[in-house]
Amino acid sequence: MPGRPGSRAPYRSGIRAQQAANTRSAVLKAAAELFTTRGYAATSVDAIAEAAGVSRSTVFTAAGGKPWLLKTAYDQAIVGDDRPESLAERPESRAMRSLSDGAEIIAVYAAILAGAVARVSALYHVVRMASDADPDVAALWQDIQRQRRAGADQIVALLAAADALSKRLDADHTADVITVYNDPGIYHHLVGARGWTHEAFQDWLARALVRELLD
Repeated sequence: MPGRPGSRAPYRSGIRAQQAANTRSAVLKAAAELFTTRGYAATSVDAIAEAAGVSRSTVFTAAGGKPWLLKTAYDQAIVGDDRPESLAERPESRAMRSLSDGAEIIAVYAAILAGAVARVSALYHVVRMASDADPDVAALWQDIQRQRRAGADQIVALLAAADALSKRLDADHTADVITVYNDPGIYHHLVGARGWTHEAFQDWLARALVRELLD
């Protein structure tokens, strides 16, 4: 008995969508690895295509040019996957916003922040190094700095609501301090260059934030 008209179309469409997602993931993974090992300028679209096992045209069709690849790889590294949820929308961040004790807020924030900068620190270094020579990367660099400041402002608001902020700093200066500590370059230096463990970094970060923000 013949199937219903069009009954196979959603199935085939689903397969194609999954294949496209797999290809895009492979291209992004290859781009991120090459950007961090070779640098942005030294990584060509042809090299990305070869590493991903696809054609040059497929890189543009499935993903995009180098600026898009760098931005998307960075955004995904921040959260750790390709789900369309920002770090602030993730369960651990929502749980943090339910807390009312300053020290507990800082401990959870330090854990979230340490995980995010661990994933993104190498690409952050790539963006910083390439921002002087490429206007698209320079725009990405500025956007990243705005995001870091916005994240700091959110933590200030959370600590202020808990009446936990140090009286030594006003809200603006407190956000300035957080923006120093949420710089992925610190992780890149201490863990990547100096050999700290991730656990040692997270412990130092939590203690430093308590000292700077609550004492």
